[in-house]
Amino acid sequence: MKINYSWKHLDRSEASEGYCNEKIDRVTKHVHNVISCDVSFESIHGEIQSNLKLHADGTHFNAHNSAKDIHACIDGLEDKIVAQVKKHHDKKNQH
Repeated sequence: MKINYSWKHLDRSEASEGYCNEKIDRVTKHVHNVISCDVSFESIHGEIQSNLKLHADGTHFNAHNSAKDIHACIDGLEDKIVAQVKKHHDKKNQH
């Protein structure tokens, strides 16, 4: 899965991108057709805000999180997006 990253008021970090890739790979267990995935990081008043937009299986998923540490921010994004995708997957399988 190709993930597009954008950084605003932060220096690009390959380590953080690699960490994010590992965490977002959990999503592929619940969706089959990932069309696009965009992750953005922005520093606002010393706090990192992150947004994740995922287009998969004909549905758009969005997750937002903010934290002081970038790894905590990525962990929060992962938890939120996995919960959304699981809920969508369960609803789809019930029909």
